[in-house]
Amino acid sequence: MSLARNTVRGFFAAVIVAAAALPLGACGRDEPDLTNGKALFTQECGTCHVLGRAGTQGQTGPNLDNAFRTALSAGENRETVEGIVHRQILHPRMNSVMPAGLVEGNDARDVAAYVAYATARAGEDEGALAQAGLAGAKTGEQIFTAAGCAGCHQLSKAGSNGTIGPSLNDLAQAAQEQGGGSPEEYVRQSILDPDADVVQGFQAGVMPSFEGRLDDKQVQALVDYLLGN
Repeated sequence: MSLARNTVRGFFAAVIVAAAALPLGACGRDEPDLTNGKALFTQECGTCHVLGRAGTQGQTGPNLDNAFRTALSAGENRETVEGIVHRQILHPRMNSVMPAGLVEGNDARDVAAYVAYATARAGEDEGALAQAGLAGAKTGEQIFTAAGCAGCHQLSKAGSNGTIGPSLNDLAQAAQEQGGGSPEEYVRQSILDPDADVVQGFQAGVMPSFEGRLDDKQVQALVDYLLGN
């Protein structure tokens, strides 16, 4: 564990020793479900963290590829990474904006296992794993959920109450007041280039761009869903 303590810094440093002792196989299943872990990660964690293989680009929390790259290159094993992430999910460090118990039980284990599998790993997910999360989302509602939009935005029909970004209720009217153009153009731009026109009272650089992460059909489906079309 001395290697991990020296190479995994900041956000994770305070939890490494305790995490290494976690009984990762004692959660009711022999093996974690990586597909479920990826889907939950993109929904619950992706708005805050970068993780290349999951296609997430959040900037609020640490870049998870960078957080473990040095330790893994130096010979640390992915089981230790899984323990660190699992511990952090259940017990975030003090003063962290990350809420405790964001996912729990087997779901927490699945997320930790996927992060451990994916972090600092080159290439792209394949098979069923490739379809988990955003890649497999087709309808606007599915995309809204898979992209983790609920963690940052309020949208009554989705049952979300996020406050990091502006409310998406009555978006057509808000789009006209904010951008002056058509609501569809404004919402599309906000998805693909969110810093182009930041709503007053909110910070630039928080919402990641979905350029290249959503195809044209997915973007249109999300625009239609948000505008109630």
